[in-house]
Amino acid sequence: MLASAVDFGDAQPAHGARRASAPAAAAVAVVGAVGEVYLRRLPTLMSITKRSSVALGIAGLLAAAALIAVPAGAQAGSLSSRLSHVRHHLQTDRSRQAALAATIERDSRRIDNISGEVARLQDQQVQVQAQLDRKQAQLDRAKAKLARVKVHLHDAMTDLKERLVASYEVDRPSTLTVILNSHGFDQLASRYAYIQALEHQDAAVVSRVRRLQNEVRATVDRIDAARERLATKRDELIQTQNRLKVQQRALAAAHDRKQRLFARVKANGERLQREISDIQSKIAAARAAAQAATSSGAVQAGPAFSAELGPIPPGQAISPFPASVPLSWGRTDQGVDGTTAPGSPLLAMGTGTVSIGHDPAGFGDSYPILHTSFGDFYYGHSVPIVGDGASVHIGEPIATAHFGTWGNSTTPGGFEIGQYPPGGMTAGGAIRTWLIGLPRR
Repeated sequence: MLASAVDFGDAQPAHGARRASAPAAAAVAVVGAVGEVYLRRLPTLMSITKRSSVALGIAGLLAAAALIAVPAGAQAGSLSSRLSHVRHHLQTDRSRQAALAATIERDSRRIDNISGEVARLQDQQVQVQAQLDRKQAQLDRAKAKLARVKVHLHDAMTDLKERLVASYEVDRPSTLTVILNSHGFDQLASRYAYIQALEHQDAAVVSRVRRLQNEVRATVDRIDAARERLATKRDELIQTQNRLKVQQRALAAAHDRKQRLFARVKANGERLQREISDIQSKIAAARAAAQAATSSGAVQAGPAFSAELGPIPPGQAISPFPASVPLSWGRTDQGVDGTTAPGSPLLAMGTGTVSIGHDPAGFGDSYPILHTSFGDFYYGHSVPIVGDGASVHIGEPIATAHFGTWGNSTTPGGFEIGQYPPGGMTAGGAIRTWLIGLPRR
């Protein structure tokens, strides 16, 4: 019987390929049914050679029908690869957004600091200008006083000159004449004291006026020097303020440019997110169509794995990595680390369900957790391609290896697989030998 020769019931997707689309599965079923009926109705006496020829013909039909299923699998693989690429671009875009946001925040703080410095300098400028105005008023008063003292000095010198001239004109007696013409010692003393008093008075007037002139001139010089210092300080404040304003304008212009760039990057991230949602919807639709074909009795696609390895025993696990992709095992910590080709699929080690974990600083923004009959396992640093709560069959792709950075893994294609929930930093040693020894299909 053909059904016993080709066992469709237990077949799984080869190398993690998805089930055939409903039309392809239906085509395989029809060809199989026709071949079965045809073989039953062959005459008993038909030669073995003719029967073999017919069987070979039906096998050719089956091969042709299998080719029908290839585009669907290829399309699913293309969608998964495209989803991985878009997620990588989205991750890069988000990293760029974070860097721009941090730069914008730093620029904003610098602009605020410069604005505060400009305001402080403006306050100092107002204070210095007020001091300068007060010194200028003092200088004006001192100069006015100096002018008045100069007038007084001029008047005093003029009076003294006139008195001296008048003394000579009225034949003012000299000191010797006064002494010789005096009658008695008392008269002599009084006349001499009078003459000395006149001379001392004239000299005191001149000396006092000159001293006052010198004091006022010193005051004027002191105030004028203070005014010059204040004017210099005011000019320095104005120059510093102008430099800060130039920096503030340059920072504001750079801030505006970065804000516009951030808006473009954010819009691009939103577009990528919409594209991811669209791809996920297409993948979900393809999976729903495959499930509908299975529930309606359609035959699944051809052999799941390499024929020479035989069927998978119940409860048996397979390697998460197809035999066709490169694989390098690394160190052991919470799980088992390693690298594979970026974008390559990671398969379900067994039949079960998938939940989605979230650990942006560790295993990634999202990563799959596989729940099977023989245990729960996390696929760290891997990009999930199935939804939370999805039911998966052994060998079905559930994630792809990341391209750039996923969580704290910066090596493209890096992964960590371990038991869930994660244990200590040596927990991966318990499954390392078992995991590495799983058959790759």
